Amino acid sequence: MQLPENLKIGCESVLDLLLPRMCSGCGRPLARTEQFVCPRCLMQLDRDTEWDWQNNRRILLWREHKALQRMGAFAFFRRKSIAANMVHELKYHGQHNLGVWMGRLAATELRDSGLFDGVERLVPIPLTWRRRLHRGFNQAERIAAGMSQVLDIPVETGALRRLRNRESQTHFTLHQRVDNASNIFGLTKNAGQLAANKHVMLVDDVMTTGTTMLSAIQAMETLPGIRLSAFAWSWVHLPEILTIDTCRYRVNR
Repeated sequence: MQLPENLKIGCESVLDLLLPRMCSGCGRPLARTEQFVCPRCLMQLDRDTEWDWQNNRRILLWREHKALQRMGAFAFFRRKSIAANMVHELKYHGQHNLGVWMGRLAATELRDSGLFDGVERLVPIPLTWRRRLHRGFNQAERIAAGMSQVLDIPVETGALRRLRNRESQTHFTLHQRVDNASNIFGLTKNAGQLAANKHVMLVDDVMTTGTTMLSAIQAMETLPGIRLSAFAWSWVHLPEILTIDTCRYRVNR
């Protein structure tokens, strides 16, 4: 039996007083009609405005990978930014529904940008079973699930698998990140049936130097006829010292 609307609103108001819902961007209490992020944070969220998905600086660094068609992101990731706070809430505070909301937000705003044109499968970057057990979910899967709701593109989790975990890369140099993230993904025995001859978009929450995404690309591009795109909900600004030549080191290792 459904509660009358006025009683339902009253119950929600009492719950908000007892257990206030906080904005994932700034930590302030949310109004009853607001979800996850307050309007002010949503407006101030630093979105990526470079919509040249096929010729942006990031994809040009990996131009040797012929299967890679497009690369893009929704927001910029900076320390203590709204985007960083949202990702932190998602990953470390068990806010798995926030991930779905984030995916829906990105897909809704970018739906007409051309980034998703022709994509047939969304493949979230997988976690190891230990990391997934500890966290309770895969944040990339939750973002992909939200994107799927808007774009009507199926999420495929059965083609790519994680072979090993990697250490946290927070304090690593670029070359150490390369070695730390190499060969961490492989294909499942059903990968050919699930992804060969399809346009697949790899999905992750944050892209820093891109070494993790690159490892996934290298595994997936061995499938016949595959076309790949890469999407990160947020990505970190490339430092000026990250020149084309240093990135070629990463590609050719």
